Amino acid sequence: MLPSVTAPQSLLSADERAAIAEIEATTSILQLVTRLTGMRFAGIAKFTDQDWIVCSVHDTIDMGIHVDDVLDLETTLCSEFCVDPHTLFVPQISQNGRFASRPVVKQYAIESYAGAPIFLPDGRLFGALCALDSRAMLFEDPNLPETLSLFARLIGCIFFANLTTDR
Repeated sequence: MLPSVTAPQSLLSADERAAIAEIEATTSILQLVTRLTGMRFAGIAKFTDQDWIVCSVHDTIDMGIHVDDVLDLETTLCSEFCVDPHTLFVPQISQNGRFASRPVVKQYAIESYAGAPIFLPDGRLFGALCALDSRAMLFEDPNLPETLSLFARLIGCIFFANLTTDR
C-alpha cells in the first residue's frame, strides 16, 4: 500500500510558511547538499507526531515530492531520527532489508538516502534535511556526516530565529 499524499494548508502555520519563504539560504543549502552528496534531490521536512511535511525542495530529477506534500512519517526514512538522532546514509536501499520495503521507497523509486535531523536551538526535533536519488551512491567523503549535520543545525537556527522574531 502506497502512502497517501495530501497538502492540507493547516499543517504549516502562517509563521512557519513565512519563515521558510524568508529564508533564501535554504535554497542555497539544498543546492550545496546535492553537490556534496552527488544526489539530485534535497529537501527539508517538518515532523508532526504522524506526518512528514515538505517545507522546501531542490529537485533536478522531478522526483515528484513537492512543497506542502504530506506523507505518513512512519513510512519515511527520516522517521529514524525520532529514534536515533544521528545522520543516516543508505547508499543502496534495495540491498538494505531494513529500508527497502518502506512504501515511500517504492513510490518515489528511491535508491539512496542521506539525511540529518533538524533540531531547533531549544532542543526540539523540527524535522529533517535529506537528500534522495534513484541511483546508488557511495558517500566516500568522510566529512559528509558532519557537513550534513552542520547544514541541518544552520537550518534549525535560521528557522527558529525567523519564527521567534515574528512573534
